[in-house]
Amino acid sequence: MRTVMRKPVLAGILTVLGGVFLGAGVASADVTSDRPASILVWPKLIFSSQSDDVLSASGDSIDTTIQLSNVSNEEVRMRCFYVNANSHCTNEPSRVCGNHADCNLTFQGGFCEPGWLEIDFEITLTPYQPLVWNLGSGMPSLPCDDAPCSPGGVAGTFSNVGNIPPANEDPFMGELKCIQVGPNNEPIDRNDVKGEATIVHLKPSESQSIDARGYNAIGIQAIEGANDGDNTLRIGEEYNACPSVLILDHFFDDAIEPINGDQVKTHLTVVPCSQDFELQAPFPTTIQMLVFNEFEQRFSSSRSVTCFQEFELCSLGTARDRPFNAPGYDDPNYESCRRSVFSAYVSGTLTGQTRLRGVDDGSDERGNGLLAVAEEFHRPGDDDDDVTATFSSAAFNIHQTGTRETLDFMRLP
Repeated sequence: MRTVMRKPVLAGILTVLGGVFLGAGVASADVTSDRPASILVWPKLIFSSQSDDVLSASGDSIDTTIQLSNVSNEEVRMRCFYVNANSHCTNEPSRVCGNHADCNLTFQGGFCEPGWLEIDFEITLTPYQPLVWNLGSGMPSLPCDDAPCSPGGVAGTFSNVGNIPPANEDPFMGELKCIQVGPNNEPIDRNDVKGEATIVHLKPSESQSIDARGYNAIGIQAIEGANDGDNTLRIGEEYNACPSVLILDHFFDDAIEPINGDQVKTHLTVVPCSQDFELQAPFPTTIQMLVFNEFEQRFSSSRSVTCFQEFELCSLGTARDRPFNAPGYDDPNYESCRRSVFSAYVSGTLTGQTRLRGVDDGSDERGNGLLAVAEEFHRPGDDDDDVTATFSSAAFNIHQTGTRETLDFMRLP
């Protein structure tokens, strides 16, 4: 069995570039991925028992291991919301699709329509308790739900309440948001939780190799004394504001990584800070992007996102995705990718930096703040003589700067 857990090569390469692009004295965003918070966001969760996507062969499987931890010596109650972001065919509603072509395999005339379905659950965590579960199986019973636990160093006994449902579809693609609440389910101003996610890709097609990539949940911290306890969470007033700008250091797509000679591409998953879990009403946000190459030449692009969106970087400039598993890049979308500002053929350098900002549309009902996580995928170059070499990947949190002046709103049922 071959296990790959790759660290992004780019992190070291862009250390010097960070000083060029970011400059001195840049303000930090109030949203964090390395400290306990009150709201946790896992931007990308994926499950497929028989995966057949752009990075997999038929028979492979993907699941996401999710960890939620209480770092305090008190019991913590959480309200959590999966967002199922699968698209479905209009002519076959049970078929999950990635594009319109997927909907014409059996019956002609179908379209691939996006959908966003919320699945909620409530749980308690005992003092200092971590909970770990797989998206595909959930956690039907929690560790201390039938026999009270006595955490070390904490007086008294505590019990878990609730359960964690599995993904409601196979395949499943979406996000998870969890909010810390009080005993009556009212939001409170405590910051006691943190989280992680690891996407595990099992590949029987490649001699049982395993590829794993992980990232930290994004935490939004509550402001002490500011929470009024109602079901409308004002992010930027009751909670720290979402970042003004997201900063992604990346290889340009199809660049050749200089150490191992791998060909590289990057995926970006974007979710909104504002979300209406009560009405389950999605809304579009326009992302404005400034792209810099290593010579500090600047390109620009924009793209609309709704509720949850995963992009291959080069599709941000062309609105078209392409598979990455076609030897020789014989896919018809490959040429369109070469014309993207995110392609190494256009940028003229291996690496660069992209700054992303949600455009404020002036709405009183919501803000347009964004959160994101990135994934870096490597495949061996055409001249690689290692017959065991295979796709490998890494996931990582991206940098943030500034705070948004417009409030974001999260509405709970």
